[in-house]
Amino acid sequence: MKIPVQDFQRKYKELFVAKTPDIATLAYWKMKRLIEEGDTYYLPEHNCYYMIRDKHLLVYHSPDHKLHISIDELNTLDCISLPAEMFDTIKDKLVGFRDNRAWGLRYNFCYEPPKQPNIKYEAVNFDFQNRDHYKKAAEIINGGSVWLSEKNIEKMTRYAAFDPSLWFFAKDMISRELVAISISAYDGEVRQTDLDWIYVSPLCQGKGAGRFLIEETIRRCKDKSDDICVGGTVAFYRRCGFYDYEQWVWASKDGYQFKAPEIQP
Repeated sequence: MKIPVQDFQRKYKELFVAKTPDIATLAYWKMKRLIEEGDTYYLPEHNCYYMIRDKHLLVYHSPDHKLHISIDELNTLDCISLPAEMFDTIKDKLVGFRDNRAWGLRYNFCYEPPKQPNIKYEAVNFDFQNRDHYKKAAEIINGGSVWLSEKNIEKMTRYAAFDPSLWFFAKDMISRELVAISISAYDGEVRQTDLDWIYVSPLCQGKGAGRFLIEETIRRCKDKSDDICVGGTVAFYRRCGFYDYEQWVWASKDGYQFKAPEIQP
């Protein structure tokens, strides 16, 4: 049965704070915003909760870890996001879906980075009054292509989890150039930091700038965070203190495009 979004939000937060498996496909601040736009359901016979937005199953939780949505209903959707183990129990019955798998990672607060002095880079806080900083951030993230603009960077300052202390560049101490950018989000409601945009200029990759960004971000957010999440370049993040938290499948039909302007630049 369909239930009010507010009731679903309360349950989702309860499950998230309890570190319940199977629900954290994205950072909490992003999922909270997506839930506001979705259709939210509860199956009382299974104590099961799920949310569909734009024909995309984005949240699913059942205490027995079984799928209680019919295959016929799932096949009417355009995209399905589920933990890999659960998805594998139904994948052979789905029609027209192409799946991609990715790990969500969490930071190990007991991790101790290598004790080696950094003499290559220094942090430069993002100056939100300086248009050159927006331009430089877009340039680094684009890495030679053109898909993100200064306006896209500025839009991120209006996110619900915007934290100016987690925006900074890495400056090369020899060339004095800004060579990497770190843009992370912080949600005080659940004390979670989301390492969202960690990018290094192509010519400077493999030279320690990425690790510098990670370690500096952790230093800035660790004391106020109970959870630090990241996705993307899994092997690199594993070397920086993150561990595999959960593997997810994003299965979509041809032509489906995920659009969420409230969480995308």
